[in-house]
Amino acid sequence: MCSSHTGPIGRREPITSSTQVALLAQLQRVDQSLKSNTEAVAARRSALEQLDAQIAAQQAQVATAESDLAALERRQRELDAQLTDVENKMKDRRMRIARIRNDKELGLVRREIDTLKELTGTVETELLTLMEQLEQRRTAVEACRQALAAVETARAGEAGELEATIARVASAIEEDRSRRDTLLAAVDGDLHRRYELLFSRRGGVAVVSVRGGTCQGCHMNVPPQLFNQIQRNDQVFLCPSCQRILFWDQQDDGPKS
Repeated sequence: MCSSHTGPIGRREPITSSTQVALLAQLQRVDQSLKSNTEAVAARRSALEQLDAQIAAQQAQVATAESDLAALERRQRELDAQLTDVENKMKDRRMRIARIRNDKELGLVRREIDTLKELTGTVETELLTLMEQLEQRRTAVEACRQALAAVETARAGEAGELEATIARVASAIEEDRSRRDTLLAAVDGDLHRRYELLFSRRGGVAVVSVRGGTCQGCHMNVPPQLFNQIQRNDQVFLCPSCQRILFWDQQDDGPKS
């Protein structure tokens, strides 16, 4: 338990307070390594998931573009068939004209030919417009396919990076977990809970050194009396400003004054 924000913590530790803090400092290095390595793997997995989502979206775009193209091609075939049918009818009507001797029937056939000519013009106009649309749609389909291929290539590369990252950090993660279990067995329970809370709330930095009377976590000066107490290494203290666990390394800060 903490007697105050600036006071000592855990007076009933299984081993000396200075050793407890040293163990926590080691635990923090292990946890930071674990955090870094697991985040590296998680980042690769996240990137892979994002690329998978992009591939799915691009595949949907390709399918839509191909469906639109297929519909235009079907319409082109229908118009081609209609134009052929109209041309055959016109050929038939012209052949009939040569055999007709009745003026009334001749007038009817000629009007039918005029109607077929108008229909031919309408179909041909639609075909010309359709051919332009087909060209544009084929270009769009090709662009969608190329974009899909690019994302699939990127995904393959990211998958390789993920495998390489896992291969690189897997053994380190296992070693860190084993080392963490060993350290936790020697750390006081209350102190460990305080450490875990600080580690999660202080960006993975729960234990910090004091140099020249300054907390290296928040870079605020600690009271001189507290600094003198910290240098004795016989109790566990928190920074009055950031509440991190403090320790003093004589090699880092020079001899005790």
